[in-house]
Amino acid sequence: EGDFVTLHTDEATHAGYHYSSVMYLSTQGEDFEGGDFVFNDPLPVDEAAEEDAGTSIDAADNDIDDDDEAAAEALFEKLMRGEELPNDGGEDEEGEVISSTDLVDNQWGDMDPEEFEDLDYFNSLKDTIRRAGRKLTPFHPTRGAAVIFSSGWENMHEVESITSGIRYAVPCFFTTSPVPEVAYEQMVAGRPRTEEDIADDWLHLLLAHREGETPPEGVGRVKELLMKWHFICTPLSEH
Repeated sequence: EGDFVTLHTDEATHAGYHYSSVMYLSTQGEDFEGGDFVFNDPLPVDEAAEEDAGTSIDAADNDIDDDDEAAAEALFEKLMRGEELPNDGGEDEEGEVISSTDLVDNQWGDMDPEEFEDLDYFNSLKDTIRRAGRKLTPFHPTRGAAVIFSSGWENMHEVESITSGIRYAVPCFFTTSPVPEVAYEQMVAGRPRTEEDIADDWLHLLLAHREGETPPEGVGRVKELLMKWHFICTPLSEH
C-alpha cells in the first residue's frame, strides 16, 4: 500500500536496459486498488494546441485568490527545480489550518510535507501539472498479464500509488549489448567451450548450486545464467 514509481525511463536508469517488461501476479480491483501502470507521452501537436486554447486559468472564473496563485507559482517552481512535491495536508500540530500564505512564506522550510495531506487544492494542482501537455495511457494490471516495451525515452512511464491491498509483480529487463569478455573471466566457470561445459552450466546454474557456494556467489550464479543463457541454448558450432 502506498507504493508508487515516479515518471522515468528504464534506459535512463540503467544504460544496459534496452527492453523492459512487468508481469503481474495480482489483479487490480481484487487484490489491490490503485497502482495503474501509466505510459506518459507528449500530447500530439494538434491536441496540445487544443489544450492550450481550452485551459487558460482565470482567477475570477475559478475562485482562486492571490494567495493560492502565489502558492501555485511556488509549487511549480519547486517542480521545475526537480524537487519532490509535498504530499499535501491540512492542519498543523496545533490544529491550525495551514493557509496558502503560510505555504509561500515558509517555502516548505520547516513544515512537514505530511501536514499537507488533506489540501484538495494542492492535490488537484499537482495532478494538473502532471497532466499538462501529456497524454496518459493507463494499463490496469490483471493476474497473468504483462506490459513489454522498449526502454528508451519513447516509453516514459510511471506507476500510480496503491491505495489498498498488495500487488505482486515481476519486472524484467533485457539488453542487446554483448557480454564483455572480462565478465566471463570473473565467472566461476567462464564461457562454455565443450558439450560437457554446457551440461555443467545447466546443472549448476539452474538445478543445483556448486559445493561450498556462498550467498554472494549464489547471486553471482543468477547473473552468470543471464549472461550465458544464449551459449547454453545454442550448438557449439554457432557460438
